[in-house]
Amino acid sequence: MRRAFWTSCWIYSCITALLFPPSTFASYTCDYSCSSDPLEQIYPSQNMCVLMALIPPSLQGLSYGMYPTCDIYYTNRFSYNKRLNWFPLAIFTPSTVTEVQYVLGQLISNKLPFYVRSGGHSYEQVIPFGTIIDLCNLNSIVPDTSTNTVYLGAGCRLGDVISALGALDYAIPTGTCPSVGLSGLALGGGIGLLVRQFGLTCDSILSMEVLNADNQLITVSADSYPDLFWALRGAGHNSFGIVLGYTFKMYYLPTVSLLQLRWNWNPEVFSTVYNAWQQWVTTLPATISSETVFKYNQDGTVRLSVNALKIGAEPFTEWEAVFQPLNPTTTGLYIGDYLGAADLFASNYTYPFSKTKSKMFFKPLPQDGVNALINWMAILQNVNCSYEAFWGIGAGNLGAIAATDTAYFPRKAFGWAFGFIYWPFSFQDTQALNLINEAYNALAPYTSPYSYANLTDYALGASYLKAYYGSNVARLVQIKNTYDPQNVFSWHQGIPLYVTPTAPLTEQIQDKYCGRR
Repeated sequence: MRRAFWTSCWIYSCITALLFPPSTFASYTCDYSCSSDPLEQIYPSQNMCVLMALIPPSLQGLSYGMYPTCDIYYTNRFSYNKRLNWFPLAIFTPSTVTEVQYVLGQLISNKLPFYVRSGGHSYEQVIPFGTIIDLCNLNSIVPDTSTNTVYLGAGCRLGDVISALGALDYAIPTGTCPSVGLSGLALGGGIGLLVRQFGLTCDSILSMEVLNADNQLITVSADSYPDLFWALRGAGHNSFGIVLGYTFKMYYLPTVSLLQLRWNWNPEVFSTVYNAWQQWVTTLPATISSETVFKYNQDGTVRLSVNALKIGAEPFTEWEAVFQPLNPTTTGLYIGDYLGAADLFASNYTYPFSKTKSKMFFKPLPQDGVNALINWMAILQNVNCSYEAFWGIGAGNLGAIAATDTAYFPRKAFGWAFGFIYWPFSFQDTQALNLINEAYNALAPYTSPYSYANLTDYALGASYLKAYYGSNVARLVQIKNTYDPQNVFSWHQGIPLYVTPTAPLTEQIQDKYCGRR
């Protein structure tokens, strides 16, 4: 069963890594003559040569460089979401700190924009002109059971981390999709099955190795650079430095129980089940985390799921009085190690084009909000297209640490609603985007203006800062000016050096949803 863990969403989002794993190449095979591009009909060689000519000589010919004239460039240039089709000047996959420093130094001296990625699982990332520093080869996993800590390289994927630690009956709080990059998840917060007991992924970080704007390696922790430590945990995406590795606190988890309940399409039953779940989660101990999922499947069927994980060996009976009378069509209760539970819960294959939206809510969804989700499921059935779409809703205290200890803003939220839609063909873009936006807009009156930074959403426009970071924005901008005054680390939704006073989310909205902090 554990081996199946590698075959869920890993199949799609890591397929290029399986075919051409960068770590197995001492160098990449490239044709620098620009005379025989292997995909000439799609990407004319002269265009690739234009890109090559823009790369400084000091960055050409590196053994860990993927260039426009390299076969492997064509698969690795894509992000997780194939809707975003762009051509970086080059992709660098360094294996050592020295190699990262060399690339960063050359990019800074040549004033070239760049994007740092660890997992390639971002739903939206745009680099119209520039390079990618891919940290996939910095993937060390070094657990220490004598101190209950683990060192994790920034290029680790969750599948590797969960599997390596699970073999020792340990875990850190993460999601369960194997292809997700640890670093991106941790820097934006990190919500997962262990959230109510151990908090967000970022809450368990003890220290970080960071390459700063001066291209110097520093160790960041609560004792050294505490303000930067605060900012990186929850708002660290490409804004303050390049995190190369982490030391995490890890947790001994020999036994867990995973509950999975399913109901087939019935609007009245869906409403009853969701409202029962929403009341139920308020009564649970911190050892139990739970979510509901409204899901439209590729074959046109619709289902509602309740998933819950309980930590410990005590029998998981808390659900029986609430949900057994509601007659789920499928009932599954796994009891075993955390690795087995993560295997069962891991995401499945998805289509290559996608869009995601998120909403935080600070009080239970009213009936009209529940109806908005149910009505959206009915709309999808009428569309009769081969989409896959779902809204996953979690709720409960995020646990572990105080709200002010990290830059993760919506810690006081009662719950979160994450919407996803996937589709197979690019000509479906407009309809699919309209569909997910319709659900997002329908939920808006019953949620808050705040969103989850790890589900990057460029449609937020200029409001992304307040949407992701709320009242933390001013402090984050101050820290940005302290550690990166030249804006070396810049991207479309990064922390800027200054903020214009036109943000639509006012202090009154802040007070309404969160109260004084």
